[in-house]
Amino acid sequence: MLKGTVFAFLAFAVFAWGDAVVKAIGHGLDPFEVTFIGYLLPFLLSPVFMRKGDRLGHLFRWNRPWLMALRLLFVAISTPLSVMSFRSLPFAEAFALLFLMPSLVTVMSIVVLKEPVRWRRRLAVCAAFVGVLIVARPGFRELLPGHFAAIGCAFASAATVVTGRMMGQTERRFTLIGTVFLSTALLSGVLMVPNFTWPTPGQWVLALSFAVTTFAAQALFTLAATYAPAERVGAAQYSQILWALAIGAAFFDEWPDVWSLVGIAIVVGSGLFIFAREQAVHHDAVPEASPVPVPVSGKP
Repeated sequence: MLKGTVFAFLAFAVFAWGDAVVKAIGHGLDPFEVTFIGYLLPFLLSPVFMRKGDRLGHLFRWNRPWLMALRLLFVAISTPLSVMSFRSLPFAEAFALLFLMPSLVTVMSIVVLKEPVRWRRRLAVCAAFVGVLIVARPGFRELLPGHFAAIGCAFASAATVVTGRMMGQTERRFTLIGTVFLSTALLSGVLMVPNFTWPTPGQWVLALSFAVTTFAAQALFTLAATYAPAERVGAAQYSQILWALAIGAAFFDEWPDVWSLVGIAIVVGSGLFIFAREQAVHHDAVPEASPVPVPVSGKP
């Protein structure tokens, strides 16, 4: 169990550093181009996740095709949105908005899955939205496109979780991992065409570093899920906010003000509470593998 917990913390640390690389790229490259480069290499390497009996053809053999297609669409949308948010917002602020995802999962569970949600989780959802308002402070500061991108990413990631729950354990692990890399690369590859520019040598280094961190984090996350129970793996994702605060201060000279720290604490605390309550209802609430570089607490 200890080994799995260590792998989980390492995985989310690598995810956070990958997001830092995205922020370092800045506005020099189209976000869809960054996503395409960042997911093409992991897709080419995805056969390493194959188990005995897996075949490359299993990438296209889906037991629940409509749900798989919907899930892949949400995953493919979420990653470019996360790229847009990280390059436009302070690092910790972007993470705080992305951590709205567990609350959105709860809302969607009520609306889509008709799940009963008790008052404690409902209050935690309300608290999370209050925390987001404190972080963004609409009316007191300018709302940037990155704010809307981060909230959109949280929504798409939550939809990924809900569709994953609807699918259950019907798909192979290799199918789940490989199709996420493939669909994200394909969609981003198409959308990057109008604004494509050839990367400079420095941009190539950063974009390929993003690809390496995406693959490495996925590998570590897969190992974590092998050796540790879901609650240990899932709880480790909240360590990303600590990395965000440290990396933002050390490399981007970003120092959140008091109100931002209060809002971040509320969002993260609410998310942790919701995650703990979700564990009581969904014992498989953490995926075997989720290559999406944002907090994900549900079956991919």
